[in-house]
Amino acid sequence: MRTTYIASIALLALVGTAAGAQTRVSVSPESKVWVEGTSNLHDWSCKATTLDATIEVDPAAAQIATASPKMLKSVRVKVPVKSLKCGHGGMDDNVYKALKADDTPAISYILANFDVTSADPKDFTLHTVGTLSLAGKENNISMDVEAVRLPDGTVKATGTVPVKMTDYGIKPPTAIFGRLKTGNEVKVKFELTVGPKAIAALTEQR
Repeated sequence: MRTTYIASIALLALVGTAAGAQTRVSVSPESKVWVEGTSNLHDWSCKATTLDATIEVDPAAAQIATASPKMLKSVRVKVPVKSLKCGHGGMDDNVYKALKADDTPAISYILANFDVTSADPKDFTLHTVGTLSLAGKENNISMDVEAVRLPDGTVKATGTVPVKMTDYGIKPPTAIFGRLKTGNEVKVKFELTVGPKAIAALTEQR
């Protein structure tokens, strides 16, 4: 039920395996991923309290003034299932059970490829395709990621991707002894940031 990642989602901040001219950039601590859903009683949300998101970039393409999307090489995001907190212990347990946390303890997203759909010196939009692994099943997903460069040099990437739990063999969780029944489709949202110091460090490796 959680996510995706991911987004994907995730994106401007990942931890790829650096080799040769490539290097890793980690997302800032304030980065976040959360899931929003519906039920027959009320809407709900679960937030990931732990997020391992990194980005593999090519320092030769890094430009301190623009943070060009050309610098992006790969993205990997991993969220421990039991780091998802929904504000209610009973709901948390049902989510963990639905996501098969004991057998598949992590949700992961890997970026496969992307196209730059719009770009200027301050912001750009990427249409991405990647693989989301959830509850032991893997599917390809696509999402648009919008990135903007803030006045202090921070790059922030945001996105939303709808996920149907049944596409991953997941039975939508219930709570309150079955009285609360969640909807099949959830929205995975993310907000990932990379600080100006991390971006500046890339240019020093050129």
